[in-house]
Amino acid sequence: MRKALALIVIVLILAPVVSAGTIDGSVRFLRDSALGTSRTQELSLSIMAITSAADDLLWSVRPDLSNLVYRLIGYQNPDGGWGYFFNEPSNVIDTAYAVIALQRALPMMGEIQKDAARESIGRGVSYILSAKGNGGWGYVPETPSSCYPTLMALWALGETGHTYDEGTVLNALQNLDDLPCEIPEYEALGLKIMAYHSLGYPVNESIIEKVKDILFEGNVTVGERALLTYALVLTRPFDFDTYRLLTKLESHSQVETQDVAYWPGAWIGGATRGITAATAFALMALSTTYERAPHREFENPYYMPCDDLTMLQNPDGGWGVVFGAPSNEKATYYAVSAMSTCYPTAANIEKALNWTEKAFEVETEKIRTRGGMTYEYFYALETLLRYGLLSEDERKEAINLIKGSQLRGGLWGHSFLGPQPYDTALAVKALLDLGVPPNDPTIQKAKEWLLEVSSGGWGLYLGGYVRKLMFPDTLTTITVLEALDGIASPDELKPHIQWLLSQREDDGWSYSRGTPYRSLELTVRATDILAEYGYNYTNETLALVMRYRDEGVIQENTVDTSVAVLYLSRFQYVPSVTLYDVRYTLDTESFEIVNLTLSNESIAKITATLSNYFSGNFIEGASAQIGEDNYIVFAGFEDYPLTQYNPYLTFRVTNETVTVGNITVPRRDAIVVIPGKTPNGVVLFVLSDPGHQDIIEQMFTTGFIRYIRGHAMVLLVESNRIRLITVG
Repeated sequence: MRKALALIVIVLILAPVVSAGTIDGSVRFLRDSALGTSRTQELSLSIMAITSAADDLLWSVRPDLSNLVYRLIGYQNPDGGWGYFFNEPSNVIDTAYAVIALQRALPMMGEIQKDAARESIGRGVSYILSAKGNGGWGYVPETPSSCYPTLMALWALGETGHTYDEGTVLNALQNLDDLPCEIPEYEALGLKIMAYHSLGYPVNESIIEKVKDILFEGNVTVGERALLTYALVLTRPFDFDTYRLLTKLESHSQVETQDVAYWPGAWIGGATRGITAATAFALMALSTTYERAPHREFENPYYMPCDDLTMLQNPDGGWGVVFGAPSNEKATYYAVSAMSTCYPTAANIEKALNWTEKAFEVETEKIRTRGGMTYEYFYALETLLRYGLLSEDERKEAINLIKGSQLRGGLWGHSFLGPQPYDTALAVKALLDLGVPPNDPTIQKAKEWLLEVSSGGWGLYLGGYVRKLMFPDTLTTITVLEALDGIASPDELKPHIQWLLSQREDDGWSYSRGTPYRSLELTVRATDILAEYGYNYTNETLALVMRYRDEGVIQENTVDTSVAVLYLSRFQYVPSVTLYDVRYTLDTESFEIVNLTLSNESIAKITATLSNYFSGNFIEGASAQIGEDNYIVFAGFEDYPLTQYNPYLTFRVTNETVTVGNITVPRRDAIVVIPGKTPNGVVLFVLSDPGHQDIIEQMFTTGFIRYIRGHAMVLLVESNRIRLITVG
């Protein structure tokens, strides 16, 4: 006798997934063939199969099913039974098929049709009960009992709510094995299992093993294979053998056109013969195990307005403060930074850097001639530093230029107004970014002055005889706080932090308190500074950025559009991903196999199996790195940061357990199958501790991989068998 596995019996509690094309195509075939038949049995089998697959279709078959049901009801004779053809004398077998079909189709009917169907079913059951003879049923009432009509009568009674312990049913079950059988052995075996199942009568494990042996090793027709496979999946949890048999059954289907599929089987000498019967039982086997992935539409809440930013770029390569304005160093600094985050478009960035280099030369000459520090020079310098476009000598020249541009008494500002907090902060930040140490005397002098001139925020400063800080403003205060970050103590900066907090209005910061427009630049910069001192406005700032983006408020504002892009880029959006997504992608894309746990021989077998089952391409990877495309990863539980690829699925590992979703199991006994997402594709993680190589290999070679579903799966080894837990 053939065994499923040499060492372990696999028991999997799962409804797997099969080819949607096979399901759709065979439904179309049965629908069309049913419209052209007048045989009760063929019409009934078509209704049964179409009903089983109706919820798995992307199109509605209910109108067609309703027409077929009305036709079947119309075939019923006055005595409550059905004949072989319409308007022929009633017999038990065709009546049983009709009763089963109508009973199974009830959930798909409208209320009016349900009433008609229930009345028809009741009359059919009455006919069957009245036709029972001594120990069973014959083909028609008052004929010798035999196995075929008895099995069909029992199946129909079970479908309509009768149980095996009722007197009439129990008597037939007790005599069943003694009845002569006019149909082939395998057909009788399949019908017997289905009758037992419908009546709630236990199906002995030896019968199931016999069915498996027949399907794996017996000389069976395609029709017998369909019937026995359906009987198997109807009555038992799924194991690796079931997946093999489902795959084998599906491989016998024939596709005449893109839209039609069928099974060309017949039982030699049997009473249920022909393409319709084979296709119906095959479809019921496959649709019993089929679950269509739920339709989902995702919109990235963190999508970045990169297209808006691209359209704002000027022909000279720079960006203006607003659309159409002359290119500006600050706007270009923010735009180039954001473009790099969006999608590095080499030509756009190269043009911007070329413009910045020229602008930097112009601003350098201005400072050399006039002295002082300008924001134009600062932002051009910061752009070139970001892209490493200044040599060591050029950096030294910049340091000397900035230090040499101070006012006569030190610091930076205007010859008329005197030193200014904003200019001085820009100079300090530039020197630090150029590599000047914080303890440099020039920086320390600037720090002391900045802390001395204000006890709460910074703004315009009047030098000369007055020497007074006028009204603090948000831009200057943020700029000074950024410059002093790391070189002044939290206590020294505390009053200025408090002033900045006081300037927040509802959802952000403005250049001038009381104006309705919030500056995204100031709001994001303030949020970042305050976060270092324990004030968290991340969610509020994110909401403001997304609102301004969605309402088009910042569409022509280069700096705020750039800031929006930069801020949103921090929030990596990983769409929720399921094993349905992976299953679909296996048939459409290329995958790289990353292996940290299996032998080369196992990987070779798995790769060959994947190529056989799916239309995608599969190659063995050369490294353990997961990039931006599609991957199948065999690894240990702690080899990869799973939340990076699937943040929506709880995944925790301890020395003793592994938790997936709301399922916690012993890690030494578990194999975990988890889907993940990369920027351009999906990842299938197969994770375990050492010792499960054979089982992992069979997950693929048996065809189990074709039936993955849910948010994740856990295969748990328990007492020489495997229990499969589906998460979600």
